[in-house]
Amino acid sequence: MREANPTPHPERKGLDDQATVRFRVEEPGPRRAARVLRQVYQALVEKGYHPTSQLVGYLLSGDPTYITSHRNARSLIRTVERDELLEEIIEHYVNCPENRPS
Repeated sequence: MREANPTPHPERKGLDDQATVRFRVEEPGPRRAARVLRQVYQALVEKGYHPTSQLVGYLLSGDPTYITSHRNARSLIRTVERDELLEEIIEHYVNCPENRPS
């Protein structure tokens, strides 16, 4: 899990609590989070689980037991931070043509 930086960011010096802070997740590799999600999803399907429910449980709780160990999926999902997985899910949803405003 990532730790918060206890030192104030130099660009935020003097800003009040109402200021918007940018949050940026660096990609560990090209579309790695997407690949991991697809592989874990497939492993959950193969074992007969409802993959969406299992992934939501993992993302909300951080408990890896929501993910099957089949095809090494439990170890694999733990190689990507949960916030990176959520970012990938949101980007995919927003960029899906059927979800764009007309």
